[in-house]
Amino acid sequence: MAQEETQRPVRNKLLAQIQALDEADEKKVIRTRARRSRIRPEFVGHTFAVFNGQGFTNLKITQELVGKTLAKAVPKETPTARSMFLSIPQRKMRQVAQLVIGLRVEKALDILNFTPKIAAEHIARTLKSAVANKLSVEGTSQLNPEDLSVKRITVDAAPTAKRIRFQSMGRVFRYRKRFCHLSIYLEEKPVQGESAVLSKVKDAVDGAEKAKTTKKKTKSKKTASPKMTKASKKSAQSGVSSRKAGSKADKTAGGGKQGSQRGR
Repeated sequence: MAQEETQRPVRNKLLAQIQALDEADEKKVIRTRARRSRIRPEFVGHTFAVFNGQGFTNLKITQELVGKTLAKAVPKETPTARSMFLSIPQRKMRQVAQLVIGLRVEKALDILNFTPKIAAEHIARTLKSAVANKLSVEGTSQLNPEDLSVKRITVDAAPTAKRIRFQSMGRVFRYRKRFCHLSIYLEEKPVQGESAVLSKVKDAVDGAEKAKTTKKKTKSKKTASPKMTKASKKSAQSGVSSRKAGSKADKTAGGGKQGSQRGR
């Protein structure tokens, strides 16, 4: 007789968490990395934080998503361009990458061209490739190259190679040659209208002029001294002349005494 097949209970952690929330009548965001798990009807109305490769994206389950996987509902975020096995340590690469994160592509390339680092050449080359990839996918009719900006740059460690350096007296020194992987993510940020830009410039100019005027007023108050009247000037001059006359009389009296003592 054939052995009877026993069905093992399927362990679904997401379903267990949802059932616990339903019993407690609570609403809570559930973080998960199980992108292959399929959405069930019990998931409707709940919110999941699904891992997208770089971070977690909130996803509210609706009736239309039932039967699909979380991977299809939240597509994985892929880099716009990537360079692998670059012969430079990740520490040095990250120092240059921090200079251009969040900037527009044109400004980022200007900074990289005038940065005297080897890492700047690798980042500039990869950034140009990312722009070309973005334009080839979306097309120039729907995307303006001037609107592209650097969203994020990730630098990951690559395998480390072991090398040797020959020294004198038949000795050999070992050192580690480090590599890294560079990934660039671009996003589209449309340029603001001319009116908004002009209004911001005018506000900045007005604020600078007001600050200058306040500074001048404070300086004039500090440096201002009370004016001397004619009477005060005359009294000051008479005091100075009397002091000079007194000093001359003292000198002459002292000289006469010394002469009399010498004659004796």
